[in-house]
Amino acid sequence: MPGIVWWEIETPDPDGFQRFHGALWGWTFEPAFANTALGADYWIIQQDQHGIGGLQRASASAPRPSVGTRVYLEMDDLETTLDRIAELGGDVERARTALGGDDRWFATFRDPTGVSIGLWTGNPGPT
Repeated sequence: MPGIVWWEIETPDPDGFQRFHGALWGWTFEPAFANTALGADYWIIQQDQHGIGGLQRASASAPRPSVGTRVYLEMDDLETTLDRIAELGGDVERARTALGGDDRWFATFRDPTGVSIGLWTGNPGPT
């Protein structure tokens, strides 16, 4: 059975993506592949000095994505994360939404570069 081994984000504003997500998650970004056959503007997204995904510059004329895969990140405190996203200039697309049961809630946001990311938590919200 196939498993996910890598994920990538494309945005026409990788500098803005790096500023926002560096401040939000503490991610760092290591340039990669500049002197290879790929020749791309590409960065390895790192967390705790481990590569967790890739960031690539999309064409500036590319339309804002409205279809595709969304990455979901697990959060302990969903509301605090959503507040921080708004402080940093992100747009909360969907606030905490229950999926039924007592362990499934999610939210989505769009960062200032237009990338949509999901958040997931098993923790109930504030009472």
